[in-house]
Amino acid sequence: MFLFAALIPVFIGSSIKGKTFTKGISPGDLAPEIHLQGVNLTNDNYVLIQFWAVYDGESRKQNALLNNKISRSDLDNMQVISISFDEKKSVFEQAIKADKLDACNQYNVDAGRTSEIYKNFHLNKVGFGNLLINPEGIIVARNVSSEQVIKILKPNVVF
Repeated sequence: MFLFAALIPVFIGSSIKGKTFTKGISPGDLAPEIHLQGVNLTNDNYVLIQFWAVYDGESRKQNALLNNKISRSDLDNMQVISISFDEKKSVFEQAIKADKLDACNQYNVDAGRTSEIYKNFHLNKVGFGNLLINPEGIIVARNVSSEQVIKILKPNVVF
């Protein structure tokens, strides 16, 4: 089953006891809102959002690496959401199958570069990559490896 972007709002973030955070895309910022059908990001988990597209080979490779390594880890307080910006659904579906990824956390925004998510996360300026977001919706890290994610969430793990 493949999931595609829809107009159902899901809010990433909130304020934390009197502190005000600026919405942005840098560590310490409140993450912009994301509208995806079937995604609940307002729970007690950290969320790693991976932005990618088939036409960007490096981002596709990173998406597969992160998803496979993190799915084999024992991180129970972590959710991975992968968002593809491929405009052709068939290309996205073929990549998911070829990369042997769990389709449950793979989302395709078929509006591609014209989508609100693409614009809100300034992907035209910063390129594809990922964001680690804490349960309060604050960006903790940007463009992290699977090892870095594990180290942040389980600091006592040795590699």
